[in-house]
Amino acid sequence: MLLIRSITFSILFFTMATFLLVSAFPLVIFRKEWIYKFWRLFSKTIDFLTQNILGIRYKIENEHNLLQQPAIYAVRHESTWETLVLIHKFQRPTFVLKKELLQIPIFAQLSRRVGTIGIDRKNGVRALISAARKVEKAIAEKHPVIIFPEGTRARTGEHIPLKRGIAFFYRKSNCPVVPVIHDAGKFWPRGGFLKKSGIVTVKFLDPIPPGLSQEEFMNRLNEVFHTEIEKLKT
Repeated sequence: MLLIRSITFSILFFTMATFLLVSAFPLVIFRKEWIYKFWRLFSKTIDFLTQNILGIRYKIENEHNLLQQPAIYAVRHESTWETLVLIHKFQRPTFVLKKELLQIPIFAQLSRRVGTIGIDRKNGVRALISAARKVEKAIAEKHPVIIFPEGTRARTGEHIPLKRGIAFFYRKSNCPVVPVIHDAGKFWPRGGFLKKSGIVTVKFLDPIPPGLSQEEFMNRLNEVFHTEIEKLKT
């Protein structure tokens, strides 16, 4: 049954994703709002398939920490689930992604149109400075900024040192950072074809206020990630 559900989901997912992306391509010539609406529809469609075919549902704790003011959201990265399903919880978000993802046809054009920020890791500090300016601009325009500070998908319960780039963005943007921890990898594992039914726990944790030094900020964020990942291991 697990195999059948996973195969069925994969067929419907790729069919639906291809159809929606091709249909949405003309939106690049229209207002950004149309593209944001498309991403919400896309996310909600994948959410529907995930819940009704795979049986992967979710519960959100502390949703009040989805702030009304602009903020950076530091999201745990251990699955594809959070990059597809969770995004419709944010209003007009800006994503910080590795540059390679912005080379995918259609996705790249739509993403750039709404200000998605690509980081070329080969360029080191220069890439961070350029990305920080764009994060500042997004915050000034009242967009929530979503970043995956581990830089790669982790296994459930695995601790990966957080990339220090987020501390640079935190200092330059002078806004709160909200850690977001979940355990989606238990059900939709990294690199795994088979997906198990269950309930993903998503925690929007207390915002880290602006004003800390970069060292204090990184220590606090790493501590929060470590503590909350441990709580969701079992």
